[in-house]
Order: sequence, then C-alpha cells, then structure tokens
Amino acid sequence: MKNKFFIALLSILSTSAFGDSFLDSIERMKWGDLDVVWIEDSKFPRFNAAIYFEDGSLSDPFSGLTQGTFDQMASGTSKESQREISEFFDFYGASLKHSVTHEYSVYSVQGLTKDIEPVMSKVCELFTDAQFPKKELTSYVSRSKSQLKNLVTSHAALADRIFRQVSLTETPYATPVDGTLATFDKLNPVGLKERLSELNKTKKVLYLTGPSEISKMKEIIAKKCHWTSKSTFKNLELKKPSSQSAIYLVPVPGANQAQIRIGRYVIPQEIKGKYDHFNFLSGFLGGGFTSKLVQELRVKRGLTYSAGAYVSMQRDYGRAGIMTFSKNESASEVISIIRDVFQDITAKKFTNEEFKHQQGHQIGGFAFGFEETNAFLSQIMLYDHQGRDLQELVKFQDLIASLTPEALAQANLEAFPWDRLTIVVVGDKSLEKSLSRIRPVRILKYQDFL
Repeated sequence: MKNKFFIALLSILSTSAFGDSFLDSIERMKWGDLDVVWIEDSKFPRFNAAIYFEDGSLSDPFSGLTQGTFDQMASGTSKESQREISEFFDFYGASLKHSVTHEYSVYSVQGLTKDIEPVMSKVCELFTDAQFPKKELTSYVSRSKSQLKNLVTSHAALADRIFRQVSLTETPYATPVDGTLATFDKLNPVGLKERLSELNKTKKVLYLTGPSEISKMKEIIAKKCHWTSKSTFKNLELKKPSSQSAIYLVPVPGANQAQIRIGRYVIPQEIKGKYDHFNFLSGFLGGGFTSKLVQELRVKRGLTYSAGAYVSMQRDYGRAGIMTFSKNESASEVISIIRDVFQDITAKKFTNEEFKHQQGHQIGGFAFGFEETNAFLSQIMLYDHQGRDLQELVKFQDLIASLTPEALAQANLEAFPWDRLTIVVVGDKSLEKSLSRIRPVRILKYQDFL
C-alpha cells in the first residue's frame, strides 16, 4: 500500500525542500458536516484521532469548567463506572488524552486499527452519555485543590502560573484554564453535562493518521457520536501591552533560588507574516546550549543552568517570554544581563558565526520534528487554527536560510521591547532591595494566584 506520509518524510530528510510530496500526504474531506484531515500512515497498524473543538476556556462562565468537563468525561456513564471504563480502554491498549486552551480544545484517541469499532464506539458513548458522578467529581475537586495548594513547593511551576496571569492582566486570557481554588467548588454534574452538550454542538475538525482502514470511523461517528458542527468563532482584538514600571516579586517559603520570568503578550498584527522570524529569534536567544542567553548566563558567568525563550502564537494572541533561574543573590544580575542581551541583539552586536550556527541548527533540525505523524498532525492543526497556509511549512528551510542579521535584530526589537516587558521573580523576600535597582518592586502574594 502506498504510504504518502512515509514518502513525504523521506523527501524531507533527503532534500532541503519537499514541496508537493509534503502537501500531497494530506487529504481533506467531509464526513457529513464534519471536516476531516487525514494523513495516510501504514507503517504500523495503529490510528490516531485528534478531535479539534473550536471552543475553549474563553467560553467558561468560571475558570476550569471546560478542563473539568474533559477531565471527568470518563468518570462514569449511565451504564458503566469509572473503573469499568478505564478497564475497557486498558484491555484494548487505547489511550485517551485531551488539552484545553483559551481558544480551542483537543480530544485525542490512539489505538490499534483492528479495534477502531469498539474503541471509537466507546468514545462516542462518553460524549453522549457522560454522567459526571458526584462521588468521582468530589474526589476530583479534592485532588485538584490539593495539587494547586502544593504548587508552592514547585517554584518553577508557580512562577509560570503567576507570570501568565500578571503578563496577561489586560486581556481575557489571564484566567487559568485549569481552574482556581475558588472555582473548583462550582463544578457540578449538571454544569459539566451542559458544557459537554455545548462542545458536542460546536465546530469540530477530525485530524486522523493511520492506514486506509481508518475510514471505518466515518460510520461509527455518524451513528453514535451525534455531533453537529456549528462555528462559534469570535475574533478578539487586543491592544498592545502598556509600559511596565515595576518588577513583581513573589516571596515564597524556603526559596534558595529565584525563578525569573520576563515577557509580554503579543497581538497578531505584530507577528502575522513573520512567524518564522520570531521562531528563529526564540532559538537564537534560548534554543539550547549554544544559544545566546545560555552562553552569556551559564557558560561565561555560571549564573544559571538553563535559559529558554519563546515567541508563540495562537489565533488572536501570543506570548513572548524568557524563562530562567539563579541563586537569590544573583537574580538582579541575571535580569540586567538579559536586558543587555536584548539591547545587543537589537544593535546587531553578535557574531556572524553565532548567526550562521543558529541558521544551520534550525534548518538541519527541521525535519526531525516530523519523524512521528502525530507531530506532523499537530503542526497542521495549529496552522489551521491560526489560519496559516501550509506552504509556510514547505518554505520554512528556505526562509530561514534567507534571513539576515538585520531581520533578527528587528524581530528582537519587536518581540522584546524592554519598557513593555513584565518581570516576575519568585524567590526570597530579601530580593526586594537588589531588584529595586532595576525597577521599583511590587510584592505579590502567591496565594492570590491559586
């Protein structure tokens, strides 16, 4: 049997441009009013079905409702208990996963091709007959609260949570997707059923990988899932983030390190048409051991072990950020060095060898992101959600090769303007004095973000 994806992958690995063979591996079709995207992959007798919902936590009347709905969907139906459902999927070796963002949600199923009928029938049963038993829901709420309270023992995760909320304060995206201590108690079986009913009606796209036998799924979904697909798309327009005048310090008990987060939210107008420029910038700043920040902070000064950078987009907003940590006594020095690195890149104070190395790294590593069809499928899903042309993937390597130092400098200036960057530090209270030399310090209570 012809395996279009395998042929496309060979083409990626053997040439710098893979063009039509790449796009030809993607088939788009309609199953009733359900849009379907399929990549034929016959290497193994397995299938992967990722159901994209054009609806996420932005529709929640309170934080964590959509997340809780998916988390508890397999907790019981009118016919089976949570244990029986779990044993069923274990017997077939099938795995269920889900993820919720503010803009969309994804529910994924993986299993053997020969088991499509029983596995997908059971998945449809969950979508149509989930009961959200009170006993299981009470246990879920208790566990969720406990995990959130214990977040104070994981300073990195706590810093991520607080940084997101503080940096996105001016937008609808600041509310945590996974809920808060105050909202978990609002979860109840009736509300979860209503939310699941809404998701069953919203626009969906089914992303599939596997051999041709996967077509059996069409009849199963039509007869047993009873999905409709009505678009609920709402375009949100955001203003550029305002100037920042403070460093937000979050004292935590037992902090022998300072977790540092620096960044801002990004609006589509700032990045549209230049996604790959910012992707290159992320790698140049914090894409591995040879990246600029790691070299400056770790190799030259020994102030940290790692530093990461990202500029990522959804559809209506994005985030640009730096993540690192240091000893408490060197936190202010680390922040100052990051500021200097931004200034140097904007002024093109980097060597041609550094620039060329990052070009080669991204061009050479590009193909390895598609070794698995599931990764390939996730990329297509993201591009579809953003409304981007898949030709951008085809042209990625050529575009990176054509970038200039001037383009890198401009991307850095646009993504990380120092006066609009939010700085959050999670560490010891004693940091206030040293941090105040950079910006005035505002003290935040970590409990307010749980």
